[in-house]
Amino acid sequence: MATLEKQPILLVDDEPDVLFSLKGLLRRDFELYTAESGDEALEILRQHDIHVIMTDQRMPGMTGVELMKLAKAEFPAAVRIVFTGYADIKAVVDAINSGDLYRYVTKPWDPDDLIALLHEAANQYESVAAQLQLSSDLKTFIVDTLQFAEGLRESHPEAEQLIEQGNAISRRLEEMF
Repeated sequence: MATLEKQPILLVDDEPDVLFSLKGLLRRDFELYTAESGDEALEILRQHDIHVIMTDQRMPGMTGVELMKLAKAEFPAAVRIVFTGYADIKAVVDAINSGDLYRYVTKPWDPDDLIALLHEAANQYESVAAQLQLSSDLKTFIVDTLQFAEGLRESHPEAEQLIEQGNAISRRLEEMF
């Protein structure tokens, strides 16, 4: 479900020159937000609908992986990417394996590859967001169905067996989601 609008991306790095370079490279393709720290990034995430977060791993105060763990908890649909020029492989691999990261990118990156990766990540966001919305809609439907069934039980006691079958199906669906 791709849109014609630029997808919002948050770039996080404690080096202003890196952010400046990334903005120059990505400004035509994406709506860009920038932060120079993990705390600043979290504030931006709370204020704007961000689809993709791309952060440096090594920053003072909070590493990129630590930021991504916090972002995942609060903004689960946002796609998370870490980049670094250092060999912090263990922390990054652990983050990928725990589901905190979508991808890991090494510095220096190929500009065309980076743009392609960010478009792929933005498409991934749309897919995840649609799944989360569907899950939420299904939960609402289940609650509404159970409430409706209780109302039927009161007004049509003869339909008890059918109502119980419907309730059992609703409870199984609720457990799945």
